[in-house]
Amino acid sequence: MFSVAGLGEEDEAVYAALMDGPATVPELARSTRLAEELVRVALDHLEEAGLVGRSAGHPERHTAAAPDVALEALLLRQEEQLQRARLHAHQLAARHRRAHAGDDPASLVEVVTGRMAVLERFEQVQRAARREIRAIDKPPYAVPSGNRNPVELDMLARGISYRVIYDPQGLLEFHDLRADLEQSAARGEVARVLAAAPTKLILADDRMGLLPLQAAPSSIESIVVVHPSALLEALGALFESLWARALPLGLAYGTQAGAGPTRDELRLLTLLTTGIPDEAIARQLGLSYRTFQRRLRTLLARLDAETRFQAGVRAAHLGWIPAGAEGPARRPRPTGS
Repeated sequence: MFSVAGLGEEDEAVYAALMDGPATVPELARSTRLAEELVRVALDHLEEAGLVGRSAGHPERHTAAAPDVALEALLLRQEEQLQRARLHAHQLAARHRRAHAGDDPASLVEVVTGRMAVLERFEQVQRAARREIRAIDKPPYAVPSGNRNPVELDMLARGISYRVIYDPQGLLEFHDLRADLEQSAARGEVARVLAAAPTKLILADDRMGLLPLQAAPSSIESIVVVHPSALLEALGALFESLWARALPLGLAYGTQAGAGPTRDELRLLTLLTTGIPDEAIARQLGLSYRTFQRRLRTLLARLDAETRFQAGVRAAHLGWIPAGAEGPARRPRPTGS
């Protein structure tokens, strides 16, 4: 915990030991199992941070300041330093933009070639985000089928939101509903599906974009990285227009109780909305085609529907497919970005 305030594990251990009362260096060394020299260094750090004082007398004893006051003051100072650093970074960024405003327009885009270089830049673009990643997910892919995106899970855990438009062909060829899409949705990804999405795309806020160099590549061997420019703004507008047209991918976030759908029924409804073939739906559900047909008939009967379209309407009316289907509660966005 103290690392955010610039203090180390030994400092935290010594401070925690002083919660039980004033202590000498040898006593602290015994309770923390640290060498006395390390205890003295930690005490110097803590005293400098205003977390520890010295009591009069012999032998000299060290006393911890009240944590609810001292730690709060320390964290406030750290926040002030971060705010000043952030302001300085913004000033430098503005200065950089002014200095390069007349640069060659070619510098606003860069071409990256080679599979490993593409994968490295794919990670860099995601980690550049401070608020949100917007992506269009469609074939081809630079990694083997079934490979998840560990960077996305890390960024979601840090509070970065993800909005992803899936092309049905990617669901047919690459993604796994339970081992992949549901796991991402459970961590906060908001997903929609759109047939014949025009291009693969990833946008990190309004800071950076990435898309294939070729219009319809058979494999991802080269990409274009787009920096802040009118082109990047156009790509953002393209994503938003496609997002408005795409259908929510109502992934199974949890089992519903009562008269609502079971997890398996919700999975079946989700896959029916994607437009992928029945054989692919059966494969995603781990069912034989005959078992899939039987479950589909059971679902239609339960919804009192004769066609899939009627089943979709009925499911929406009953609230089985939430309006917007925007996934679990969204995490607050990081401040100061």
